[in-house]
Amino acid sequence: MMRFLSGAFAAILALSVAQASPAGAAEGLNDATIFAIFDQANMADIATGRLGWKKGDSEEVRALAKMVVTDHSAVQRMGRDVAETMGILGTPPDGDGSWAAQAAALEKLDKLSGREFDEAYLRYEIAYHTAVIEAIETTLLPAIEDPDFKALVEKVLPGFKHHLAATRQAADGMGIGY
Repeated sequence: MMRFLSGAFAAILALSVAQASPAGAAEGLNDATIFAIFDQANMADIATGRLGWKKGDSEEVRALAKMVVTDHSAVQRMGRDVAETMGILGTPPDGDGSWAAQAAALEKLDKLSGREFDEAYLRYEIAYHTAVIEAIETTLLPAIEDPDFKALVEKVLPGFKHHLAATRQAADGMGIGY
């Protein structure tokens, strides 16, 4: 099951991140591409969170999913406001296929129910936030040139880390290994 979940977040981040190393990040990425990655990462987690909010078997999973949707929706709005002032809102990202992978992950999660759904959802969120945090810290943040955009990403990074910690805590509390 983790194979389909890891494929979804990897595809979203692979828009450019997979090709850019930390040493060459500034050469391979620009602010428009980084914004597109950042925006799609938020959109993906909003979609997954909505599913978790709707289908979560436990109150803990539903509450976590609601927090994820609320927080990522706010971050997405802030990011789009900054992108609009930068003149890059609506700039298409380089690459394709990320939404196909996300749709496939959502479809597979949607077929699950009860504890099986909760376990898969929590594992997905742990893997997803781990990958996003790593990409932000090692590749995206060092390559951002616009100071307002960089400040926003630095401001919201602790929120991504909080989501990871809260998801791990929920998984630990339910006895779910990851």
